[in-house]
This record gives sequence, C-alpha cells and structure tokens, in this order.
Amino acid sequence: MKCKRCKREIPDNSTFCNWCGKKQITDKQQGEIPVPEPRLLSSGKYFIQLRIDGESVSITEDDPEVCKIKARAIKTGLIAAKKKPEDITLTEAIDSYVESRKNIVSPSTIRSYKKIQRLRFQSLMTCRLQSITPSKLQKAITAEAKPNEKGVALNPKTIKDAYCFIKTVMMHNGVNIDFSNIALPQVQPSPYKTLSPDEIQTLITAIKGDPCEIPILLALWLGLRRSEIIALEKKDFDFKKKTVTISSALVQDEDNVYVEKGTKCAASVRVVSCPSYILDKVETLPEGRIYNHNAGYILKCLHRVCEQNDLPPVRLHDLRHVNASIMLMLNTPDKYAMERGGWATKQTMTGRYQHTYDIEKTNVDNTINTYFEGLISGQNANVNANA
Repeated sequence: MKCKRCKREIPDNSTFCNWCGKKQITDKQQGEIPVPEPRLLSSGKYFIQLRIDGESVSITEDDPEVCKIKARAIKTGLIAAKKKPEDITLTEAIDSYVESRKNIVSPSTIRSYKKIQRLRFQSLMTCRLQSITPSKLQKAITAEAKPNEKGVALNPKTIKDAYCFIKTVMMHNGVNIDFSNIALPQVQPSPYKTLSPDEIQTLITAIKGDPCEIPILLALWLGLRRSEIIALEKKDFDFKKKTVTISSALVQDEDNVYVEKGTKCAASVRVVSCPSYILDKVETLPEGRIYNHNAGYILKCLHRVCEQNDLPPVRLHDLRHVNASIMLMLNTPDKYAMERGGWATKQTMTGRYQHTYDIEKTNVDNTINTYFEGLISGQNANVNANA
C-alpha cells in the first residue's frame, strides 16, 4: 500500500507510515504526529529537537521536509533515534549541543559558542567526531596558536576557551578520547589598568556633561557591569530611598542583536545605594532606558576622556575593578562588598577584582618597618606581635 501523505510504499495494513509518520486508518482528516518546525542553522542545515523517553534527540537534515519526516518516524519508533558518533561531524555536533541549551544559558553564551564554531578549529569542523584523535586535536591547537601574517598571535585564553568547548561537545556525544596530554598555550593574567584616587577625581571631573557620564559613573562609583548599565531604566531608580535596583542585563545574541536576560548570577540581583550626585543626573532623563546609544560608544568616550586627561586607557570593565579595589582600600567587609558588587563568591571578588594601591602598600610597608625597627632599638620589646 501507499502512504496517504507521502505516497511511498509501506507494508499493508500499516497504522502509520514508516517514512513520514502519517496515520493511515481512514481517509478522514487525521491529526498528524506533532513535531516542531525545523530551525535553519548557521551551517545551512535544518534542525529539530525532540524529547523521547526523557532524553533529548536531535535531527539534522539538509531539507526541512525530510527533517520533519524523520522526526515523525523517530517519534513513532520506526527508526533509530540517534546517529552514531562516527556519523556526526563536529559542526553538526555543535549545532545539536547549542540547540539543546537555548533558553537555558545566556544568549551571549550561545553567541560565544557560535563564534567558536565559525572562527576556531576550522580544520576539525567537517571531521567525524570519531575520527578526531588527540594528535589531530593537538595539531589544530598548534595551528590556532601560530601568529598570522602580521605576526599577531591569538590570545591563549581564546584558544583555551575554544578547546574546552570542543572537548565538552565531544564528551557530550560520548567521544571521550585521552585529553590528558593535550598541550595548550600558557594563559597570562588579563592586563588590568587601575586608577589612583587622584586619577579617579580627574576622570569624574572630565566626564561632566558627556553623553556617557552616567554609564561611566555607574561603573566607577557603583561597580556595575556594562550589560547591567545598558539594561537600566529610569523606573529602576528610587529617588526617595536613593537606591537603584539591578535585576536584568542586555547582551548580544548570536545575531548580534541586544536582548534582555537575567543578571549574570542570582547574587547579581541587588539593590544598591545610589548617591544624589548620580540620581540628580538620572532624574533629568526621560522615561525608559537611561542609555540609548550604541553600547560600544561608552568605551570610545572613556578612551577619549582618558587620552585628553593623561589617564591610563582603562576599559569600562576596569572601572568595576577600580570600584572593588576602593572598597578594599576602605576596609569594606567582604560580605558587604560582595552584596554591593553582585559577586557570588568571595574568591571571585578578592582574587580577580580587588587590587592594591601603591600608596596603601607604602603605608603597610612603613608600619611593618617601623615595628621591626622598634624591635631592634628595644622600643617594641614588650609589644605583643599578635596585637
């Protein structure tokens, strides 16, 4: 007999077509087995994600109709649910992995996944997963680390992040090769440019009246992230209680479109005291977003102001480091500093964001030297060293 939908030959007395899943019982309109509409991936293929017996099943095909037919057949149990790892290329595996995490991870994270797929480890993307050996993976890493024709090498952290993502995708698909001997370029600490208290004062004075004054002040004074700043609306500021509520962020998705999402972590949802100096400027703004220009323009303004005033060329995120360092200098208790900055762990705040100032180092050095000099002279002989 022939299927009533796709007209292909199927066994006599079939209840469902083993090609498209169409119900064959009567000539009347029957409800088709529902499957999602195929999504067009950046690779040019079409993708459907199913949930079969509690497990995620991915279907990737060149043609959207074939993709739907196969999805129906899988849903009825007429064909196997998954390809074997050796039948999947790395780029197909990435497509499947990314689709399975949409609406779960941040759009900016999805964007970073797609960027790796588009730019990194291109020699591996068309390889079958099962054919990727440690040797082949090492050669791809070495190629990524090679300087380009201008002598510029890729940042080691960029290579490491790409490698870790590829490793995760492979392991997610059951391909667990020996990763223990894979060598990566040594990651150097990210360059951090600080501002002294005098330079902070110069910056605050220099940005008065600038279109980016409020965003820069929010990063410097309150320690907000750029994504939090550009998501803020005037209604988030309480002019009576003198606070600002941070509860969302704006980030770029894989299509470079800014979309609103939750904050980076649960600890980042917070209410922060906002000084009158900033509130008075916000109050003059119209309702809606407090910043409506291109997000990258803030950095351009900041660099221009720094150059004109002989300040270090700090990045906007460096100002969050400056804020954390000022809290350290002022002996702000860790619990309060973490809540104010929206850090989930003390290790992140103290290890990555808080830096020491030379003037404070000098004061500490002088205190220690004075103590030991007192011991030598006998003046501190009776002083408890633990005091």
